[in-house]
Amino acid sequence: MTMFATTALLAAITASAPAADSRFDWVISAGGKLHDKVRGLTVDPTGNIFLTGEFTGEAAFGDFTLKAAGSMDFFVAKVSPLGKFLWVRAGGGAKIDRGYAVAVDDRGNCVVTGHFESSDAVFGSHKPALAGEYDAFAAKYDANGEMAWFHSFGGKGYDYGHGVGMDGAGNAVVTGALAGAGIVDGQAVGESGPSRIFCIKFDPAGKVAWTRVATGAGSSNGHGIAVDRAGNSYLGGAAGGAAALAGLEFRKTPGRDILVAKLDPSGKAVWIHDGFGSDSAMVHEICADETGRVWVSGMFKGKFKTEAGEVAGHGDSDLLVASFDSSGKRAWTRVAGGPRIDYGLGVTTDGGGYAFLTGSFSGKVRFGDRELDSGPASDIFVAGLDSNGQFLWLLQPKGKATDHAYTIGYHKGLLYLSGACSGEATFGDKPVSHRGSNDIFLARVKLAP
Repeated sequence: MTMFATTALLAAITASAPAADSRFDWVISAGGKLHDKVRGLTVDPTGNIFLTGEFTGEAAFGDFTLKAAGSMDFFVAKVSPLGKFLWVRAGGGAKIDRGYAVAVDDRGNCVVTGHFESSDAVFGSHKPALAGEYDAFAAKYDANGEMAWFHSFGGKGYDYGHGVGMDGAGNAVVTGALAGAGIVDGQAVGESGPSRIFCIKFDPAGKVAWTRVATGAGSSNGHGIAVDRAGNSYLGGAAGGAAALAGLEFRKTPGRDILVAKLDPSGKAVWIHDGFGSDSAMVHEICADETGRVWVSGMFKGKFKTEAGEVAGHGDSDLLVASFDSSGKRAWTRVAGGPRIDYGLGVTTDGGGYAFLTGSFSGKVRFGDRELDSGPASDIFVAGLDSNGQFLWLLQPKGKATDHAYTIGYHKGLLYLSGACSGEATFGDKPVSHRGSNDIFLARVKLAP
């Protein structure tokens, strides 16, 4: 995730193949004695990192200390290229409120999305009305952390914003899921029934340009989005059952499979890929380059069908990473997993054909011809892949408990990954401190030239 993507969209740059001696450069931690987690990350053109997620109780972010208003609060933070927190903002109320994704434009303005359960939630000077169980929100902050605008949207069910991207003009596109009918900017959208994927485009001033919500009997959700400089949006999520989005139908075969789609700047669907009929699979994060190539990360259970045939899952959940060409044709798919739980959570690209994957794994897992072993706990992994999907190198931070990296971003030969560690952990030779049940980490990887 850099300039235009929440979940990773990079400007096209010239890049050389990263060698096997890529290494952790630094790692910092944040949080308190309870549950704290980063779920989204992006990087601006000058190398500042933006984080969003959740914190509980009292939590320290460098020199800043936040105190949650209730059970769990949302936060967004800006961190310097050297790992110093520059500002932190929070929002929420008595119940659970989270940030899921963040994007940044060329000027350092960021847009964040998530959801809130609190009927008394406060975000800056905004006190949004809660329409149902959970409502989604989107908020814009300037480079100094001042809120520029705020929107909440949803209906009576469990609604969330899970991905956001920004184009070269500063427009933002948010994706997530609406549980039935809802309200966006005072207008009724969606229809009764299951949860369905949505996309909302906001102009730089926060005005809604257009809204797209899937129709039909099938269920679907949006988990990640990348937006290129021209304003094309690339969505990643999951779908089960017949439905349509922005003029194109999808998911007519049984099962719940990955959903990947391209929308043009006006919100019209250009292409949709809805898998090949897997048992259960989903995209967690997505990135794209300026040529229209797309990479997705995710996970699957049971039988997973790819362009090359059917793959049987090894355990409760196996991880996946896949690439698509500019026409939406799946170019390749790689899977990895063992007898336990393995997730592909974050993916980014250098804009030159190489992709970088992160997530978590449990026990012994093979990544191509390489094997990692987490022991009894769950460990984080970072992997580099070439343009053909071959694993080039792997890094494994070692922890004493369950650790997850949820998101990853690229900037000028550096990778940034973030998530949560539930015990003491070491990133290369750099330890990260542990204060509570889950602590935030932010780590930087220096890629070999």
